[in-house]
Amino acid sequence: MVRKISLWALAAALTALPLLGQGYFSVSQGAVQAVVQPLAGTVSVEEFYGYDNTQFLSTCPLVEPDATVMFLYLDPNQQLYLFIIHGQATQAPAGVNSSAQFVIQGVPAGADFVVTDDPSNMDPNDVYDIVAGRLAWVWAPFRTDGGVLGPLGQEFRLTLSPGIMIGVQRIVFKYGDIDAPQSLELNLTDPIEIIGMRGQPPVASLAVTPAEPRARQEITLDASASYDPDGRIVEYRWDFDGDGVVDLSSTDPTVRYTYPSGGSYNLELTLVDDMGLTTDYSLPLYISPVTVVVTRSISTTTAMPGYTFRVTVRIHTDQDLVGAGLEEQIPAGWEITPVESAGAVFKRPTIQWVFVEAIRAGTDRVITYDLTVPRSELLSTIRLPQQFCISGVFQAKVPDIVVEVGGESCVVVDDCLSVLEAITHMVVADPKTPGSQDKIDLRLSEVISAAQLARAGELWRTDRPVVGTCGERIDLETLKLAAAYAKACVPIDRPLPDMPEANVSAHRTIRSPIPCEGVVIGFYDPQGQPLGNKFTVKVEISTDQDVFGVGLDEDLPTGWRVNPIESDGFIYKAGVNQWALLDVLPAGETRQIIYEVEVPPTVTIEAPPADGCLVLASETIAGRVDTGQPCVEAEVAGQSRVDLTDCLSVIAAISRWDVNREAINLALSDKITFQQVQRAIAFWLEDEVVPRTCGDGKVTFELMKEIVARWLTDTPICEPLPGVVPDVCVGR
Repeated sequence: MVRKISLWALAAALTALPLLGQGYFSVSQGAVQAVVQPLAGTVSVEEFYGYDNTQFLSTCPLVEPDATVMFLYLDPNQQLYLFIIHGQATQAPAGVNSSAQFVIQGVPAGADFVVTDDPSNMDPNDVYDIVAGRLAWVWAPFRTDGGVLGPLGQEFRLTLSPGIMIGVQRIVFKYGDIDAPQSLELNLTDPIEIIGMRGQPPVASLAVTPAEPRARQEITLDASASYDPDGRIVEYRWDFDGDGVVDLSSTDPTVRYTYPSGGSYNLELTLVDDMGLTTDYSLPLYISPVTVVVTRSISTTTAMPGYTFRVTVRIHTDQDLVGAGLEEQIPAGWEITPVESAGAVFKRPTIQWVFVEAIRAGTDRVITYDLTVPRSELLSTIRLPQQFCISGVFQAKVPDIVVEVGGESCVVVDDCLSVLEAITHMVVADPKTPGSQDKIDLRLSEVISAAQLARAGELWRTDRPVVGTCGERIDLETLKLAAAYAKACVPIDRPLPDMPEANVSAHRTIRSPIPCEGVVIGFYDPQGQPLGNKFTVKVEISTDQDVFGVGLDEDLPTGWRVNPIESDGFIYKAGVNQWALLDVLPAGETRQIIYEVEVPPTVTIEAPPADGCLVLASETIAGRVDTGQPCVEAEVAGQSRVDLTDCLSVIAAISRWDVNREAINLALSDKITFQQVQRAIAFWLEDEVVPRTCGDGKVTFELMKEIVARWLTDTPICEPLPGVVPDVCVGR
């Protein structure tokens, strides 16, 4: 016998229970999403899903013909279950059974179907396999089918993906009051996600000021009225243009944004609470095209007492304006000097400009004036640094518009400028004028000129203070940044342009004075000058993308002195062993820095052990190369170890043997002469120790043959003999 659902006729007699503390539940399918409240009842799920063969279910509000109905049910024990009820098919052909299939995922541990309308022993076509994720029902005409899954707990994420449906025209999710439930219409194809969680997501509220925003006008987006019912909001994610990409993440509910052009936008706001729950809020926003744009630019971000800086107000209109005027509010006591009024009449006491002629569409008017900060004694009651701001309004009578002046509005007054600010406002001293010194002019733009950059490099190289900075000096990081701003031609109060990621590399090559020997200590020429204690370093720097401003920092042992030989466009700062390139290093180009290092001749070398084995002391050179823009940093690769010794290998001693003085002369080459061969034969025949060699340095039979071979083939002592596999420093 096929049983039918019957208890739905009792639904009106059930009393709804409050869901206090029962968590938060939602249902979603594609773009459809709703917060749902489980139906609360006073009987068990078995009773609620009762059976009665005497009546049909067409009058029950929880069952609908030709539809699959789902809902969450909260029983008297506060356990939560999912009901799935398939109504009778009224439009199916006679004799055709109805069927429904679902793939189910995310069943909570411990949950199962506690009610099955047609158990498998009665209807083998019904499938309740939650392990494999398969659900299927088959029911006869004028019958119903379904089941109850649970208990679900308070935290779950169930996904039901519809399969083949016969006789089912709709899927409906019921929620709310058990006596008068609400319905959420779902489709027959997309996955249905039912979520339960302990907490509740944030509730969104968003206000936009001004109410009718315009393009290129700063607007305020205020979400401070948003709240979290059971916690706090910890993050606000803003997608200003609705393209699905988060433009700004903030902890502040209020942000400011300027739309570059007019049009319709879909502002998206995502709220994240302290439990990680999110709420998405969408606000259609229309940005009207701009007719008038008024922008103020200030020549400096920091001003000093008694100094003058420049203010420029640019007015652009897309339509004719009649009866236009500009009014600026400046700090009290500051002196204003008009520079350019663009045809307007200026009234000094009220700081107002009135245009006596119409401003035509598509034109720009530029008003320029200088502001002088009061002297220090007049600011004695104000603690510096202090920020001062300018405000302004542009108005026109035809059409009747009022526009706030946008752009820059504030400067910081301080006794000293930052190094970067001082560089961009530096009037470089004239080298042809005796006694000429650098000066500060705050009216200059904040774009670093070539002359200012060159002067900055000179001040860095000589470690001298920058004018206007209260004695501050330029470090390598600031110099690279200045070079990046200068080459990008960008004011220093704006961000540098984005540049492709670059792979910057540096490779070091060390050439010692005596091949295979490293740096030799304790050798002197006839005049008593040390020999062999100097070596040469070459660093090659390259990049696969253009970079602005390159710095090289070499770290050598204390007391070692550097003498630059070739800088290839870099400038060198003595004492700290730093090089800076105040230019662009183009992609694919390699610059090389060559310098000589002098090791103090008094460096102590350990005496060789009794067995005569050569032991070298060693030091290392560490280096780093980095760039101003894009910001890239890399360690210098290649050779880094410098060996120190106070004795020579036998073959090196023979190549440096001065036969006239009968002594070692490190100035000689690494090729062996006939006279040196003769002296080597004498050492060999007499079994005599070669002076200044390491340990018991004697000319052996094998070494004597090699000395002769190198003389006859004119082969330097550290190069392989012809036809011989190269070895590392043969003879050491």
